[in-house]
Amino acid sequence: MKKMLAFFTAAVCCFGLLTACGEKKDSSREGDSVSEGAADPGNEISSAVEKISGEEFTETFRKFFGSGDPVQMMEVSLPDIIVDSMKNIGGFETISETMAVSSSRAMADMQEVDIAAVEYISQSECDPEIRSRLESLYCAYYNVYKTMEDNGISYEQYIAGDIDEDKMKLILEALSDYSRVGSGEETDVGAYVKFEDVKFVTFSMNGEPVEFLMYKISGESWKIDMIGLAVFEY
Repeated sequence: MKKMLAFFTAAVCCFGLLTACGEKKDSSREGDSVSEGAADPGNEISSAVEKISGEEFTETFRKFFGSGDPVQMMEVSLPDIIVDSMKNIGGFETISETMAVSSSRAMADMQEVDIAAVEYISQSECDPEIRSRLESLYCAYYNVYKTMEDNGISYEQYIAGDIDEDKMKLILEALSDYSRVGSGEETDVGAYVKFEDVKFVTFSMNGEPVEFLMYKISGESWKIDMIGLAVFEY
């Protein structure tokens, strides 16, 4: 698992930014943990809401880890606004292909995951500080692509270095903002990405509990965070 995530984040963060997927920290956090088994049997409304949210989390999880489709993996882990920007600069297909190669290498010596047996276990609230840092990180990440898009720079031109000095300076500034946010600095990166909700969700995977942060943006399905996991190692 750790190896696959490291490859994924290296592919997604394709601008040479330093990321690392470390050991998961202690999963215990402040806030109420909610599980399907813990629902009040006398509260049918609460139980129904919990069941629906659990299914939504599991669907996203299975799409990411079980589809084998790099396009789908990106679509269920990145906000639509970032995916659209990647497509607008002509980089989505290339980045997807890069991730496909990375993922296949990572999966080569890993135990096969029985996706059908993956089960939702529980969810807990995300600490407001983590949520804020994650929003800033996604805003800064998107701003790299937005800067290219707004200045008519294609992904191919960026890779080839076929950019004039002034435009390259703009990209470097956006990359620098991303780096500062990743380092924990307070940086004004705009408010392009706003979360409607954020949860830490625990699943059973190959018989072992695994926890991921999942977020929801208005009008989109629940998505599984990979960039924050790589950068912040929460």
